[in-house]
Amino acid sequence: MTDPTEFSIVSLQQSYANRDLSPVEVVDSCLARIEALDPELNAFVGVDADTARRLARESEQRWQAQRTLGPLDGIPSVIKDTMAFKGWPTRKGSRQTDPDKISTEDAPAAARMRESGAVFLGKSTTPEFGWKGVGDSPLTGITRNPWNIDRTTGGSSAGSAAAVATGMTVVATGTDGGGSVRMPAAFCGIFGLKPTFSLVPIYPPSTGGTLSHVGPMTRTVTDAAAMMEVIARSDPREVYPVPDDPRPWVSDVERGVNGVRIAYSPDYGYAQVDPRIAAAVERAVRVLGDAGAIIDVIDAPFDDPREDFCTIWDGMLSMALWDVPEQRLGDSDPGLVATLDRGRKLTAHDYLVAEGSRLRLAQALTRVFDSYDLLISPQMPTVALPVGTDVWDSEVQDHWTQWTPFTYPHNLSRCPAASVPVGLTDDGLPMAMQIVGRHFEDRLVMRASRTYESAAGFPMWSPSVLQH
Repeated sequence: MTDPTEFSIVSLQQSYANRDLSPVEVVDSCLARIEALDPELNAFVGVDADTARRLARESEQRWQAQRTLGPLDGIPSVIKDTMAFKGWPTRKGSRQTDPDKISTEDAPAAARMRESGAVFLGKSTTPEFGWKGVGDSPLTGITRNPWNIDRTTGGSSAGSAAAVATGMTVVATGTDGGGSVRMPAAFCGIFGLKPTFSLVPIYPPSTGGTLSHVGPMTRTVTDAAAMMEVIARSDPREVYPVPDDPRPWVSDVERGVNGVRIAYSPDYGYAQVDPRIAAAVERAVRVLGDAGAIIDVIDAPFDDPREDFCTIWDGMLSMALWDVPEQRLGDSDPGLVATLDRGRKLTAHDYLVAEGSRLRLAQALTRVFDSYDLLISPQMPTVALPVGTDVWDSEVQDHWTQWTPFTYPHNLSRCPAASVPVGLTDDGLPMAMQIVGRHFEDRLVMRASRTYESAAGFPMWSPSVLQH
């Protein structure tokens, strides 16, 4: 097994234990893939090959001594560059950040991964302060989709998605304030989970405030479950702490969905969906029905909360540039500068009205979950956008939320939501469905995801960038 896209946590653990492969060989394979592909894809802010090889040698010694640290021992890993990572600056895709300000501690997820023996390759790209749904920034330029380099990866966990999809890493972290794990996961054909809010602790507090979540980005559901075993642990720095839950993750995903009640909403009552995606998601839902789930089609589970989301989003994201001198704003993404302008005009009343709407959305979802265990929809209504644009149709759209109607409601709701690949379009671009659960029912979301994965056999596709 030398193709990095065939690596998984489970397979590598077995190979390391049997001494069929060593962590050093695996990391060298990933570094070779990075060297070959990243000049074109631009998934990495930086790579530290020397440190990665040192960590791999240390892991190899632990495996030989049968003294491994945890599920991620020897697993190539990447940290998104919105998260603190010891020894690295946190640039957040922005020229406004200080390249000489080096983090002296890890964010909680990175700390738990380090304690588990993860082999860190580097940090991945993001749009500036994670503000939008496509993968480019003034600092690092365009991150390209491995399925078609003229398309975006999606954002804001852009580099993480591209790196995972191509085997440049086995696992990566993402952050999600309005869809930033799920959008790039959908566009790049991988699995991504936005956990229940603060189930994976966040520190320092995110630019996206209480909209933001940290989650795993992987090629398989089981790998994401193994990551959650590690990163879904309490941290004293989290200001909204969640008690540790001793229930397993990896074994739980195999329990199936027999008798699980699923509400399927093809369009949430307000979205326009590409017919190819609509058909693919409907087929995927039938697969879950064949596996024993009870499926009902529902109309609008709630009213479109886009305007209220944008009020909260603008208020929070405007803080990223609030103190930047006017003469330096030209170094920032014009869309983020426009966010700053809107944020400065908001009143406390505007913000409180939006927060009230957020509560009503949560109440509407509670009513859905009184009757159902899961809510399924398309993940994205469109395939990946062309690079160089923030919207599909600039004549009628001026904000990323206008083409991602299924993501932002669940940052408002704080519910767990997963992006699950469901196939490719006729022109070879990934499609995905979204599975949403009640607060802290992340394991059930992943069970349903794994049930479909097992039946459909994904990952079954190879990005076009790997085929030439």
